[in-house]
Amino acid sequence: MKTTLDAWEAFQAVVQLGGFAPAAEQLNRSQSTISYAVARLQEQLGVRLFEQNGRKAQLTEAGRVLLADAEPHLAGFNHLEQRALSLASGGQSEIRVSVDSIFPNERLFCALAEFARSFPYVHLKIRQATFLSADSEFSAHNAHICVAGLMSREYFVKPILDIRMTAVARGDHPLHSMKQPLSRAEMMRHVLVVVEGAGPGNTKRQPRSAAQRFLPVSTIEAAIDAVRSGLCFGWLPEYRIQACLDSAEFLPLRMPVGGTREVRLNLICKDAAPGKREVSALADLFGGNHGIQVI
Repeated sequence: MKTTLDAWEAFQAVVQLGGFAPAAEQLNRSQSTISYAVARLQEQLGVRLFEQNGRKAQLTEAGRVLLADAEPHLAGFNHLEQRALSLASGGQSEIRVSVDSIFPNERLFCALAEFARSFPYVHLKIRQATFLSADSEFSAHNAHICVAGLMSREYFVKPILDIRMTAVARGDHPLHSMKQPLSRAEMMRHVLVVVEGAGPGNTKRQPRSAAQRFLPVSTIEAAIDAVRSGLCFGWLPEYRIQACLDSAEFLPLRMPVGGTREVRLNLICKDAAPGKREVSALADLFGGNHGIQVI
């Protein structure tokens, strides 16, 4: 390899900062060192990277093309150095996160995006499923952080979100034709959609009765679609069906009690006092440093 990373870095800095002097200041080198590095790079490549236009050096077409090719490699080496420094100081190279699928995707990915901006060298692995068990996620999937409703006393637990579940049916469902608040017997004559976890041993979030007819599904999206079909009624996350409620496609059921329920999600960390700053930072972004929110 004829050229060096230092030379390419100097070339990139000159272009990005608009001159040799600011590049030298940014890289903490002398201006003559930067000038020599770029001149040597041109000599080794056999092409002119800059051309003089009055007092100002302008990027040539060849320089523009080569810089565009070089920048991903420079970014990659910078990423590699950051990753090495983090590992040398005991940091995490990868964080595995398990999240209950009822947790809002917008909040999930906003937190992950902010984390990635601060810790670009950390690889994130996300697992979403219904009715996650922290015990299972930590033992079977080696998760570092879990956002779930099911808790364990063995781990650090912080309640972060209460999700309001509302009993609804499509606007033309027979349950809406009742003039009086619905009785338990009346509701049992109709199909209730329930969301069940896909894995074995998952606890049901909604109560069961031998007299009730059930339609079990494995995702919140499937439950919403089932209610939209008119086949059944169910308790659905209010934040996911707000548009349906606003348009009156879905209507809340008239129940004397129990028409709304709250599902509490908890931030669960494997260690009672996470020593890794990356894990702690991600936990904070999920709401570990805030009070309980209700949506």
